[in-house]
Amino acid sequence: MVDQVAELISEVATLRRAVRNEPLPGAWDHVRDVDRFLRRRVEELHRLPLVAVEHAELDHYGSGYASYIDVFATKRDGSTRQTDEDGGVRIECLNVLLCRLAPIACLLRPDDLWQTHDTSWSPSPNINRVIAAPDQSWADEFHQVKDLLDQRGISLIGPDLLTRPLPEGLEAKSNLANPARTIFDAWFHWPD
Repeated sequence: MVDQVAELISEVATLRRAVRNEPLPGAWDHVRDVDRFLRRRVEELHRLPLVAVEHAELDHYGSGYASYIDVFATKRDGSTRQTDEDGGVRIECLNVLLCRLAPIACLLRPDDLWQTHDTSWSPSPNINRVIAAPDQSWADEFHQVKDLLDQRGISLIGPDLLTRPLPEGLEAKSNLANPARTIFDAWFHWPD
């Protein structure tokens, strides 16, 4: 299944649609409201035995259009949460990007989400953070996330495909992109 999806989302015609924010044809035929469908997946991720969703950016970062929902998942046991002397909290999170344009997702290397009483900060998604799987310390949580996505028909796509360059002439407008545009930028972008 993942190989079929990977082949489909890397076709030039499909990539051209993605950079124009057009969903993969037929991908969401079984879903009336994609955002609602993806929000339910976020809720399910939060109910996993080993995973808690610390934060999910469900809108579009307040402006523009995000082609994905940015999910910050942490360990339910609290072992990745540290409070500093100023009352701020650092939480190591595994990022999961759920694409709005196709039933695909990608994982980003675990990184810190910072929160204080009035602000929060998290790293921006980009191709340099995409991973196939996290290190052993996140293995059990990763398997729960992957199994849930698989059960819901969402294919987890890794860096082997997403790091490939976009075909000549295609440009994905995004605040997240590196100068060298990749397939990641077609499916996971946010122009403000």
